[in-house]
Amino acid sequence: MKWNFDRRYPSVDSLRSKAMRRVPPFAFDYLDGGCNEDVNLSRNTSELREVELRPRYLGRHVDVSLKTELFGHAYDAPFGIAPIGLQGLVWPDAPRILAEAANRHNVPFILSTVTTATIEEIAGLTEGRAWYQLYHPAESSLRDALLKRAKEAGYDVLVLLCDVPTFGYGTASPSRPV
Repeated sequence: MKWNFDRRYPSVDSLRSKAMRRVPPFAFDYLDGGCNEDVNLSRNTSELREVELRPRYLGRHVDVSLKTELFGHAYDAPFGIAPIGLQGLVWPDAPRILAEAANRHNVPFILSTVTTATIEEIAGLTEGRAWYQLYHPAESSLRDALLKRAKEAGYDVLVLLCDVPTFGYGTASPSRPV
């Protein structure tokens, strides 16, 4: 995998600032925010920032690779594109754009149940390598129909969503007070 870094965005925070300027406020808040005063969002962010990488510059490194095998497929990186509901709300054609990018860079793309693209379309764009995330609907017949479509479209990996048993109450984002 060839990595092309855009030097204008050296960190996630710089990408976040750019997104805040480009994405409509209601969509940015949906994508960026959490519920209940962003408590878990803040905790997750602070715990990730505590992780330290220990460079080893003076050792001999041969065949350094980020390749990872998951579910019988070798991917070029140990991460992929997570499922986001209503991606098309954040950016026009976002599911298609992200699926094509994931396929081009050989990383997993996980299609959300609450998507703005069809199961079949994303399967085609990813050459059958997309994963499908089931957000369990209230109706079992709807669940069965979604799973049947995913299976027929060639999805080999099913991602189950473990969510809270009830909706949380949102608050204003720290970046955009009410």
